[in-house]
Amino acid sequence: MTREAVLKDIASRIPGRRDPRVSMIWLALIAVGLVAFVALLATQPLRAWGAYGVNMIYFLGISLGAAVLASAIRLANGRWAGPVLRIAESLSAFLPYGIAFVVIMLVAGIWTYLPWTHTAVLARQKPYLNVPFLYARTLVGLGLLWWLVRDLVRTSLRSDVYLLKDHVSPELRAEYEKLSQGWRGEEAEAAWQKHRLALRAPQICLVYAFVFTVFAWDFIMSLTPTWVSGLFGWWVFMGAFLSGIAMTALLSTRLRQARGLAAYITPTHFWDLGKILFSISIFWVYQFWAQYLVIWYANMPEETWWVFLRFEEPWRKLAFTTFGFVFLIPFLGLMNKTSKTNPFWLSLFSVIVMAGMWMERHILVMPSVNPDVRWVGLPEIGVTLGFLGVFGWAVQGFLAKYPAVKVVDALAGGDAGHGH
Repeated sequence: MTREAVLKDIASRIPGRRDPRVSMIWLALIAVGLVAFVALLATQPLRAWGAYGVNMIYFLGISLGAAVLASAIRLANGRWAGPVLRIAESLSAFLPYGIAFVVIMLVAGIWTYLPWTHTAVLARQKPYLNVPFLYARTLVGLGLLWWLVRDLVRTSLRSDVYLLKDHVSPELRAEYEKLSQGWRGEEAEAAWQKHRLALRAPQICLVYAFVFTVFAWDFIMSLTPTWVSGLFGWWVFMGAFLSGIAMTALLSTRLRQARGLAAYITPTHFWDLGKILFSISIFWVYQFWAQYLVIWYANMPEETWWVFLRFEEPWRKLAFTTFGFVFLIPFLGLMNKTSKTNPFWLSLFSVIVMAGMWMERHILVMPSVNPDVRWVGLPEIGVTLGFLGVFGWAVQGFLAKYPAVKVVDALAGGDAGHGH
């Protein structure tokens, strides 16, 4: 295909507006989630805010984890992942909604969700565990991450929207003109974008590691203020990274089929995504073991109770199911090349990993909220569907306006950077 033909082909695959049927699904899920949360709030407020907290952490982690994936690939000078980068970037569309959910938790939920807001804490913990400082570090940290990710995504889109602005539907042209405003010329723009992306990628990775570690302390570990673990934040943010990878892989398989992008998203892209998913799944269980081994070997009651609580009834079955979904099944299933390159199998294992990570977030939060009753039922599923509806609505809006593949990479040749 000629350059002009490629541009017209990609532009023709950008919907320009939301699919009304899919939008109705997202809105219906949001309604279900709202009803489930309000019903729980009226009858069991602690359970309601527990379910809210689980999903707030989970979906915000997916969005940020995907942004870190796009940044990490750039940081490693990966040239294989053009389509993957754009799809990972699309998940950042949820970030403003995710931060809004955090604000709601800070304003209305922490008084029920976080026990230290209404009980005494140790004198040495007061400088950290206080509401004004919680507000400051949470909002400043997430706000900085949002600004960095937004700048990276807009920089990444500039060349694409400039190249496509004469080929997209009329309702998109004003947006494309605005985003490509101040175009410097092809060579100068390429140099500027390369520098800007090389600056933002490590910044996002470092700020994410710090902010999500503190976020894990604040909204998971401080549910039990007397229990601490030095590795806990690392484990939580790597789990979010794994969730972002899995969602990127799932969307890549779905968009390839739904938008006819087989010429741009190839089985080789799936193979590489599958390898990343496989390796980070192993790293997740390594971090779990590194944390568990030290706690178990030291055998100090002030540390071991937190872990043992989650391995005893009523949480035991859920804990081992989580281990199977996040590590064991993907480890056995993604060992061979076929399951990584086949869209069906890659999407299936991606869904399994994401389901496992949702259960893992539940296991981290709910036993601390109420250790005696396993709160996993239709109300929790309903709240989760509501968050999924908002997530889907946000990502659908991004993908309705912008190309699902990087145009510059498509023009350069899709598999030029693979070298297998």
